[in-house]
Amino acid sequence: MRSLRGRLTLGVLLVLAAALAVAGALAFAEVDRSERSALDDRLKRTAELSRPTAVAAVQNEVPEADPRLDAVLRATGSSLRLKLGKVTLIDTGAPPPDRPAPLRSGLSTFSTGGQRYRAYVTTLDDRDLGGLGRLEVVSSLRGVDERISHLQERLAVLALAALVLVGAAVWLLTSLVLRPLRRLQAVASSVAGDEDLDRRVPAADGPGELRSLATSFNAMLARLGRSAADRERALDATRRFAADAGHELRTPLTSVQTTLSTLRRHPELDAERRGAMVQDALDQQRRMVDLLEGLQALARGDAGPLQHIDVDLADLVDGVVTAAAARHPELALSALLPETPVIVEGWEPGLRLLVENLVSNAARHGRGGGGGRVDVTLLDAHGDAGPVLHVDDDGPGVPPAERERIFAPFARIDGADRPGSGLGLALVAQQAGHHGAGVQVEDAPLGGARFTVTF
Repeated sequence: MRSLRGRLTLGVLLVLAAALAVAGALAFAEVDRSERSALDDRLKRTAELSRPTAVAAVQNEVPEADPRLDAVLRATGSSLRLKLGKVTLIDTGAPPPDRPAPLRSGLSTFSTGGQRYRAYVTTLDDRDLGGLGRLEVVSSLRGVDERISHLQERLAVLALAALVLVGAAVWLLTSLVLRPLRRLQAVASSVAGDEDLDRRVPAADGPGELRSLATSFNAMLARLGRSAADRERALDATRRFAADAGHELRTPLTSVQTTLSTLRRHPELDAERRGAMVQDALDQQRRMVDLLEGLQALARGDAGPLQHIDVDLADLVDGVVTAAAARHPELALSALLPETPVIVEGWEPGLRLLVENLVSNAARHGRGGGGGRVDVTLLDAHGDAGPVLHVDDDGPGVPPAERERIFAPFARIDGADRPGSGLGLALVAQQAGHHGAGVQVEDAPLGGARFTVTF
């Protein structure tokens, strides 16, 4: 009975047994009432038909034998007794039972000798008798009791047969009804065994409750799948961060260690030489800080998921260009922006990171010597096309063969000796991918490189 199938079958059988018991009790009560009513009518008719014989017997003082009445009484298991006061004048029919004295007038039931009897007592309406003549008709209830007992046995057999048939039918029906639940169990077992969170339970068949359960189970699997994917992305980002940090920090750390060891072993170095070595160590330290910040940004962008909101791209670009102009006062930095807001849906820190790295990359690789120039242009969405961002510089540009490779982490153009962690454009490609945007590198009108981001 621990299975749902067994409990459903048992529950239905208990309800059916209770219903049959109540129906049987009502049926027995009705049959008993009907049998007693028929018996009472027969007793009354017997008394009414025997009244003239009884009156004649009293008036003649010698009772007349009535063979037909005696035969009828014996056939029905009844007896008739006529009493005048305490004297019995007639006692005919079946052998009379020991009766309680006196029997009350009307209909009554009494038991004697282990049997039940039904009695009808009436007074003879004759003014000469003065109300002393009493006619008692008594009949055994054995026939009634036997018929009710036989009815009870038949109903009990029928009820038992009905319970067996209904139990078997419910057992088979529950097997059909619970089939979707078994499929749900099978899928849950396969998911647990194979760790396959992409499996789904059929939710189009079965009762409404099971369809709702299957839908909830599928929603739970989807949430678990998203959580597992997010966790895996976070773990991959952490592993990549650790691997990249270990690989890229080895060179600057070794350089700083070498510089510090040289300074410790050679305290006699002149001030100019010591200053150059200290400056080199500081440069390496700044490179490590930039590298760690870039790796953290990459890991944070890969870990996801990120909450997207409506972002005014024009306002964001304006803020980035203003901050870059303050950091690079020697740079001719201009921005051409629409007068109305340019709304895109995205992660605001990621979009800011994308624009900042494009502008920083253009400032770093543009023409130096104080005459460098960077132009930032934002075009609003037009028709089916989304917003477009151009960042132009006047540097040496990017050779066509290198225009895809430069977006990989730590990639550098051959021969370029510009400072940087090698992660800026990797961050640009990462955030563009997160926002469904494309990045292209072309030749700029200023003579250098044009980076175009199409949202």
